[in-house]
Amino acid sequence: MRIPISDRCYLARAASTLVVGVSIFSALVSGQVSNSTGGTTVANTILIFARDQPSSYSATSGLSGYGIPFQLQLVPQAGITLPTLNSSATQGNFGGLIILGEVSYDYGGNNWASALTADQFQQLYAYQSAFGARMVRIDVYPGPAFGVTPTIPGAGCCAAGVEQLLSFTNTSGFPTANLKQGATISTQGIWHYPATITDPDNVWEVAGLAASSDGTFSNPSSAAVIHQAGKRQEMVWFSSWATNWALTSNYLQHAYIAWLTRGLTVGYRRIYLSTQVDDVHLNTALYQPSNALFRLRPADLQAIADWTPQLNSRLPAGSNYFMELGHNGNGNIVAGITYENTTTCKPDPAIIYTGDMSSTPLEYQKPLGTGIDIWPTTPTLFTWSKACCLIDPLFKWLSAPENLNAFAHVSHTFTHESLNNATYNDTFKEITFNQAWANTTGINKATRWSPGGLIPPAITGMHNGDAIRAWMTNGITSAVGDNTRSVLMNQQNEFWPLISTVASNGYDGLEIIPRWATTIFFNCDLPDCTTAEWVNTSGGKGGFTQLLNDARTTNVRHLMGLHHDPFMFHQANLRNADVNSTTIGSITGQFSLIQIWTEVVTQEMSRLTNWPIISLKHDDIGIDFMNRMARDKCNPNLSYQYSADGKSVTSVTVTANGNSCSAPIPVTLPVGATSNAPGLVRETIGSDPLVIWVPLTGSPVTLNLASPVSLL
Repeated sequence: MRIPISDRCYLARAASTLVVGVSIFSALVSGQVSNSTGGTTVANTILIFARDQPSSYSATSGLSGYGIPFQLQLVPQAGITLPTLNSSATQGNFGGLIILGEVSYDYGGNNWASALTADQFQQLYAYQSAFGARMVRIDVYPGPAFGVTPTIPGAGCCAAGVEQLLSFTNTSGFPTANLKQGATISTQGIWHYPATITDPDNVWEVAGLAASSDGTFSNPSSAAVIHQAGKRQEMVWFSSWATNWALTSNYLQHAYIAWLTRGLTVGYRRIYLSTQVDDVHLNTALYQPSNALFRLRPADLQAIADWTPQLNSRLPAGSNYFMELGHNGNGNIVAGITYENTTTCKPDPAIIYTGDMSSTPLEYQKPLGTGIDIWPTTPTLFTWSKACCLIDPLFKWLSAPENLNAFAHVSHTFTHESLNNATYNDTFKEITFNQAWANTTGINKATRWSPGGLIPPAITGMHNGDAIRAWMTNGITSAVGDNTRSVLMNQQNEFWPLISTVASNGYDGLEIIPRWATTIFFNCDLPDCTTAEWVNTSGGKGGFTQLLNDARTTNVRHLMGLHHDPFMFHQANLRNADVNSTTIGSITGQFSLIQIWTEVVTQEMSRLTNWPIISLKHDDIGIDFMNRMARDKCNPNLSYQYSADGKSVTSVTVTANGNSCSAPIPVTLPVGATSNAPGLVRETIGSDPLVIWVPLTGSPVTLNLASPVSLL
């Protein structure tokens, strides 16, 4: 948890107060500053000042989520030389500035001040005025430099267990953020200083605080303001910030990002909520009651198929949520044979029973060519008929096209053999038998079938080169991993997939998609079960209500951080046909664990934002991640072209390394735009802003704005 600023820190306010009375035009910014911005161009890049790498994440993570270019400038206590702010009087290098914690330090005797000098602040202010760049200051103490005063001098909020709800009170300055004005959010764990505005002519509130629950702050106060200082503007947050753990920070950051960029930027915001359900067709041994088994029934899936459009009707415009089922075909065959009294299912042996699976350490890397086959020697090919598959009531229900197409579908291998120590031959059969089963049953004809995707059993085989070779030999291009295992995450960029290598995984070239685990455990079908397992194995405290609150804050934080990683569930989590009624918000029904979790998460998202919530099938998730990585490696950017009077942006020009990229570049716009460039794709989903996907094939692309975007 990030340590919040204390009272002592804001002797640093003296540094910023010092420069207020100095003319903002007195300093030269990297040479010469022009006060007339006609013909000016400014890069989209955001310049961030932070004390150190760990704390910088609170600013960089949000920009990274959007794909907005930034330059991080670490400021040690000894100070720095400012980076080159502008290349000429008409060429600005930064479209916005962010300062975290005023980059302040104790210079002895509790004498806190910014490591940026008064002259350097002056240069930043002069750059803002000359080039129309906005500034965001996060984690600052309220004072006269910002047209405010502490509501209670020296007093911050809040001690452990004390709540002071925060909400946006004026979203007009950042409409493309699409945030709901008045929706409250907790500040527990986020130290802040309530402020009172003293200069209403030049300061207006964007976020406010309610009275604190302990009565210390008995009246509403300000959490953030926009301060107009001459020709420049700054958004100031009187709060600590921690996007690595706090939902609140991840939510609030969208306001300052939209305001800082004026909603006109490289990058885009999209909420992808993809829920994958493993082990479909298998039985699951439950955590409790002991010795109990559960297997999905047609009524469970029917209820979810009926609920899905109802959920979408309650989500923001443009939403399209659906579940994805991960199939193990052998479970379907086992059920068919179990239910029948004839000889419709005739292969010998009729059911594939693998031998004992060897236990290995979690990250075991199997020496290539080793291991023992545990599959039976016959059959060598999948020979069961569709008639056999249809004996199983669960598959019979799925075989109806309207039922099949209510879900997305992906392979989870045939028998669910653990693949850490599996042979190439066994893995080859696990893949090809399940592919043949999908072809026979018609699962592969589903509208949202992912032929190139795989959910590895228990996320095994990720360091088994023989297994990965068998997957890729049979057309598998991507598999999900596990975000709790750092070796399965891309260490260079959390928004990129991991690409397997011989050294780390035994085989080159497989895309490993990060996937979130949840506190809805694989071997639980009811609330009491998953709550008990949460408490007994994962440090959970409280009952099912507390588990859901933890799920809400944790998983909404992931979504607010613009992570596109899917979420992991299992077939037992879909039990609903014979469960007790549950109320989530204003919705009541017989809901399964996955439905309850999804309602909790989506209701919170919809309470706070108007953002469309969209699901992707596995193969499309893989494409999304690969395109993101390709885009980032191209270093896309855009430059703003200003009007002759320097008061607005009239066009933007999109560039990248060599002005070429294998993936189109998204540009978010608050207004329409035209261009002669070929291949542009315009995308407007619900009430979200326009995104134009720009192909770069060797030349920059200019988008002419349908109406000017004001710099004021």
